[in-house]
Amino acid sequence: MKKTIEKTYGKAVTNVMKAVNPVKKKMLNTHCNVHKYINVEALNILNNEGYDKQYDFYRNYIDKLNQGAHWIDQDFKSTNHFYHITKERGLYGFSNALTECIKYYNKSIEEYNEKNINESMFFLGACCHLIQDVTVPHHVDNRLLKKHRPFEIWIVKEISQNSEKYSVHDGSKRYGNIDDYIKNNANTARQIYYRYQDIEDEYKRYSKISKEILGEAQKTTAGFLLDFYDEIINKKDNSK
Repeated sequence: MKKTIEKTYGKAVTNVMKAVNPVKKKMLNTHCNVHKYINVEALNILNNEGYDKQYDFYRNYIDKLNQGAHWIDQDFKSTNHFYHITKERGLYGFSNALTECIKYYNKSIEEYNEKNINESMFFLGACCHLIQDVTVPHHVDNRLLKKHRPFEIWIVKEISQNSEKYSVHDGSKRYGNIDDYIKNNANTARQIYYRYQDIEDEYKRYSKISKEILGEAQKTTAGFLLDFYDEIINKKDNSK
């Protein structure tokens, strides 16, 4: 009964949100530029660390990765991009980042095994987006939801003006499975937020938080791509 009420609530909220769809679409176009930036920087990490084969492969499919990262924010799929780390669930009435990431990861593997490489990279890009989203404190602690939009607007503007400030050049992090990518990133995001929450100056506070969470997003995206290459692409190629 409780689950039925929760699902009904989620559907009702989605219907209300459709009324502001044009506004949402305009905002997500700029928001997704941050995810594209992270994907590109993740590939640069692979290149800098000497993963030549992996870098060359993903570089050929960066457009597909970015298309998937953009698609997953459309039509209110972003309501499923939260993972409250202490409760291990998303927003009330919706799915969560872990469940969605596992779903799209399996879809990416399925498409790759069917030799649909473009489609595989598309869904892999969706996974990258989710792994990146849970580095944002407001996605992993429901108490911070009211502060989400101002921070998101700030970081989009900041990246457009000072992207190099937030780039990292090495340090890929590999966790080996989706569960650990989502949960470790979520834990780290929460710790980072509370480390700097008492800084009164908004720019300094946002800047310090962003420096760390964007670094984590780039490093773990690089690690995730390495894992996929070794576990799926390399094994498939060696079995031929």
